[in-house]
Amino acid sequence: MERIRNVIVLLRGQLWILPLVLSVLALGLAYWVLAFGPSLFEDWDDGEFWWLYGGDASSARGLLSSLLSGLMTMFSLVVSVTFVILTLAANQLGPRLIPTFMGDRQIQTVLGLFLGTILYVLVVLRSLDETLGAEGVPHAAVTIGSVLTILCLFALLFYVHKVARAIVADSIVARVADDLHNNVHDMLPDAGKSDDAVPEDIPSTAGAVSLGGSGYIQVIDYDRLVSVACRENALLQVKVRAGHFVLKGGEHVTVHRAAPLVDDAAQAIRDAFVVGEERSPAQDLEYGLRQLVEIALRALSPGINDPYTAIAVVDRLGAALEEIFQRSLLPITLRDKDGVVRVIAQRSDVQGLADAAFDPVRQAGQEIPAVLIRMADVLGQLASVLRPGEARDAVARHLGRLAETAEEARLAACDRQAVLVRIERARIATAARPKEGNIHVL
Repeated sequence: MERIRNVIVLLRGQLWILPLVLSVLALGLAYWVLAFGPSLFEDWDDGEFWWLYGGDASSARGLLSSLLSGLMTMFSLVVSVTFVILTLAANQLGPRLIPTFMGDRQIQTVLGLFLGTILYVLVVLRSLDETLGAEGVPHAAVTIGSVLTILCLFALLFYVHKVARAIVADSIVARVADDLHNNVHDMLPDAGKSDDAVPEDIPSTAGAVSLGGSGYIQVIDYDRLVSVACRENALLQVKVRAGHFVLKGGEHVTVHRAAPLVDDAAQAIRDAFVVGEERSPAQDLEYGLRQLVEIALRALSPGINDPYTAIAVVDRLGAALEEIFQRSLLPITLRDKDGVVRVIAQRSDVQGLADAAFDPVRQAGQEIPAVLIRMADVLGQLASVLRPGEARDAVARHLGRLAETAEEARLAACDRQAVLVRIERARIATAARPKEGNIHVL
């Protein structure tokens, strides 16, 4: 399922797939209307179908030629605006957010509607002949072409509204945060207790397996690794996780068993890893966090200097960590059907996720009091979902780092005091441990 999800994620980021599908549907519609349209509207001249086009072949060719010229002009405008938006997004928000724009279903639908209508009009236009009489003109096909052109006009208006909203930073932050929320909901199970202890009696090391190629790990098929470990009676310790960049050589999977693995078993382990040219959110919890952080870092750069966008990112990062803290992280140990530990995985932990979210923003905004104050407030707001353990320790550690940053940063005395007051307030809130069952959500 993780492999399928990764393929779906990669396909969603392709700009051409949905326009291609709509174009094929438009071609099929054109051929169907040309073939069966006359039989559907045999009595069109009786006045029942007054809305149907009723001109001759020469008038139909002139109409479709004008429509085609206008459609080509509008399509060129849409493509040009799309490239402008992608350029602005890459410069202001980061080039790694381009797949977010390209994967927008509404933008893809508008492009597909224009392209499909152009192909439809071309097919109908080439079927018109000056020798056709009034009876031989495909009146239904010409009418549908006119309707599709009207739809394209409204689609152009919607597209202008869409791209105007697309260049607003808050809209992009909300879009990335929604994707992150969906990924967290899909990947992490509901909160619960699990036996995740690493066994003490680990067999001796029989060797290590390298993946044999460089790139970003997109998906690890842990079920396949468990199957291989069962077949070889081994314990596999995976030292990488989705999102890591690996070199061609290295000890990526350590094999614990009495004898070394044969080549076929080592290749089966390699086949459980999907390595690509870029990171994928299919199994990488930090993917969405890093996208939000990149927006904040761009906003805090001297060339842009937009702390309000960074503050919006901090708010969304707090919401994402709130969702993560209320769920259970993926298990480190994976067992076979007999309960024997077969794979020890490397997973993202709470501290690592909090570091990926807040450390870069804190470092980039260390001399901007508004950003530091907002980070302290967001960390304090997480108090309601903190349970004794890693989550509470991670928040406390970041509050300590935030206080140290405020002490050493070049801030005015009044600004430093304001930041420290907010940090102390957050510490008091997170230090209070609510009793189980005493939290009521209204």
